[in-house]
Amino acid sequence: MDSEPESLGDGDYFEKSSIVGDLRQRRILAILLDRSRPMTAREISVQIAARETDVEPADVTEEGSRSIRMDLHHRCLPKLEPVGWIERRPNGVVAEEPLPLGVEKLSLPELREPEHPFWDAVSVLLAQPRRRELVSVIANQRHRVTLDELATGLRTRGRPSRRGWPDDERDLLCTLHHVDLPKLAETGLIEYDADGKTIARTRRLAAFVDRMDIE
Repeated sequence: MDSEPESLGDGDYFEKSSIVGDLRQRRILAILLDRSRPMTAREISVQIAARETDVEPADVTEEGSRSIRMDLHHRCLPKLEPVGWIERRPNGVVAEEPLPLGVEKLSLPELREPEHPFWDAVSVLLAQPRRRELVSVIANQRHRVTLDELATGLRTRGRPSRRGWPDDERDLLCTLHHVDLPKLAETGLIEYDADGKTIARTRRLAAFVDRMDIE
């Protein structure tokens, strides 16, 4: 893996990870990307309601789409616009292509596939780019490893702080134990025994690393 720091700021990564980790936001982008014209908030809300309730758009009632339209106005669109993924025009909203995530070296799922099962894991990696290195180290471990062994594996790749990790040994172990490993475990990429402080890769991790082209 490339050990150099990424070009995007932490705020950019956090916002984009929050968006791609939200199924409704991904569905909004997928709907907009499939349209050649701007869409109004009402049109988007009807399409979202249809997907979320598994009915035809023509069967969506005004009441059924009202709460979604409110969510679009107050949460979804205000988050999508600052990162440059949508543009609001007088006649509606359009998606801006391409939608750069800042991790172009990874083979990501298509945003036109909002239900792809790997988006939750992508969101966790995007929130902290250093986790790509962590995933790579764990994927290469054939057996369960201890937290100390994992930290050693990270340090052998060079100075930790150059890749976003604490230089101090105690801080590194604490960050792994309390922050990064639990996040990866939530996605099913790893098994983490917090009491025994041991880590094991899962079959999902192997599939994820292969799909994302993580070295």
